[in-house]
Amino acid sequence: MERQYAEALWTLIEKGKAPHEAVAALKKSLEARGRLALLPKIARAFARLAARESGKHTFTLSVARQKDMQTALIEVKKVLAGQSLGEFDLCEQVDETLVGGWRLEGKGLLMDQSWKKALLSIYNRATQ
Repeated sequence: MERQYAEALWTLIEKGKAPHEAVAALKKSLEARGRLALLPKIARAFARLAARESGKHTFTLSVARQKDMQTALIEVKKVLAGQSLGEFDLCEQVDETLVGGWRLEGKGLLMDQSWKKALLSIYNRATQ
């Protein structure tokens, strides 16, 4: 039930209602129905919904070291230029488990140009 309330709140905000006003209206409605105890659950459901929606328009670029970021950005921009992905955000992060190279995730796309992937592939072929 809290998910439906969260989706209704999301819809109200998307249609242009101010977030503060939408939350106040939701709180008033819940109070009138005696369901004010649902408010924390609705907040968590709304946070999950917001995270899922923001993930639809975001790519995450992971690199092994900060100094590799510029090179990875140049390569990723070349790769994404050929795709018709529309508008998106690019988040950058350092992931020490990659050893080297880069990894791009988002919008149902995964491009792994990391050394970790290559080393694991070599290891798996050698141990079979």
